[in-house]
Amino acid sequence: MKVFKTIVNALFPRKCVSCGALVGQDDYLCEYCNEMLDTINYSKICLRCGLDKKNCDCKSVVFHFAGCVAPFVNKDQAKEAMYRFKFSKNFSSAQFFANEMAKTVKTVYNDIVFDGIDFVPMVTRKQLKRGFNQSEVLAVKLAEILNIKVYQNLLKAKYVSTTQHKLTLKERFKNVKGMYSANYKVTGKTILLVDDIKTTGATLDECAKQLLLAGADNVYCISGVITNSKKGKK
Repeated sequence: MKVFKTIVNALFPRKCVSCGALVGQDDYLCEYCNEMLDTINYSKICLRCGLDKKNCDCKSVVFHFAGCVAPFVNKDQAKEAMYRFKFSKNFSSAQFFANEMAKTVKTVYNDIVFDGIDFVPMVTRKQLKRGFNQSEVLAVKLAEILNIKVYQNLLKAKYVSTTQHKLTLKERFKNVKGMYSANYKVTGKTILLVDDIKTTGATLDECAKQLLLAGADNVYCISGVITNSKKGKK
């Protein structure tokens, strides 16, 4: 086995999930990216919306989810790693994020018993074009680590919405209204909802709303990265 592993490592060397530099076979980041990675200090954020307390959205938005957190700020090394996963099909990045998201769940949601994990769905044709749903991949990997079941085909996306990144905060929430629906009941369940990136929380909030309408008691959210500023939201 050691010989086989040595051969595999030689043929397929592990690379930093952020910059692509060669790293050890047990590492996901090179020393530089690991040092520069912008992790989130949970004592300084609002655990409801996930933003720095000075940028908290809870004063202007009444969220349907009970909490939202992420291990990293959506910038620099973490942003690049997420893009490599989404657009270059780098599934080592997916595993890296799932590992860190699991640590976040155990830290922030340590007193919550989840009945299952769900994820933000994609419209079928959009998923076929990309080849996978990044949120589903993260959810499945996270479920394996946390030993929690995944609710398959619970939420569905009815149509492709207008591109969110060009819209204001208010427009984003209006843009996704009615976009999702639940296929079956989850009465009395506490659900962990997964997405890749949380910006304003509009998508997660609409999904959480549909899960509550399907009978869920509570919905808590986690994403791989979170945009932790007001820039571009107003």
